[in-house]
Amino acid sequence: MGNLFGKEKPLKEVLRENKRMITRAVRELDRERAALEREEKRLTIEIKKMAKENQMSAVKIMAKDLVRTRAHVTKFIEMRSHLQSCALKLQTVSSHHAMGEAMKNTTKAMVCFNYIYF
Repeated sequence: MGNLFGKEKPLKEVLRENKRMITRAVRELDRERAALEREEKRLTIEIKKMAKENQMSAVKIMAKDLVRTRAHVTKFIEMRSHLQSCALKLQTVSSHHAMGEAMKNTTKAMVCFNYIYF
């Protein structure tokens, strides 16, 4: 996406910004996942406590909440892997760009040598 006014950002800067956003999102997902895992541990302890007190209606509700929490944890893990694959694709684009620049510079050097020697 180009800027409406001013110069367009170089590819290296755009890649850096996108990588920074992805790592920030991964860190945030990890924090949320850790919080959900803590909540899961707390729920299992609470379920055991309520089961000992023979309060089965509360246990059923908490068990449903526990299942939902586990589903959210797996979704967070899946989202994290998707974000990491996007980061890998960005790295691939960066390496392709660097390879293209190197080939362009090599071609320029070969053209100069061709004029000098022939």
